[in-house]
Amino acid sequence: MIEYIILIMIITMILAVVGVALILIDSVRLRSYETEIEEVKDEEEKRKRKVKAGGVVLIGPLPIIFGTDKDIIKWAIVLTVIVVVVFLIFTFMIMSSLRWL
Repeated sequence: MIEYIILIMIITMILAVVGVALILIDSVRLRSYETEIEEVKDEEEKRKRKVKAGGVVLIGPLPIIFGTDKDIIKWAIVLTVIVVVVFLIFTFMIMSSLRWL
């Protein structure tokens, strides 16, 4: 039983480090994007450039979905469903392995 708890703690720590790393990578990418925008001086090029963004916030079972484009909203929903399914699979795997102890 102790081995499973230690394994769960290690997996949790790894996922936390991966999450922080993704946030840092995104902030670096955002800064490089901001410098690219500053370099664009011509007004026509600024108008041609479009930024698409979206996201999903899960508060309990209720999703709050937002985005600038219908395609981005669809991708946000698809990725959210994939993440929730993976989360449920891992949860059931951990619960079934702890049940046998």
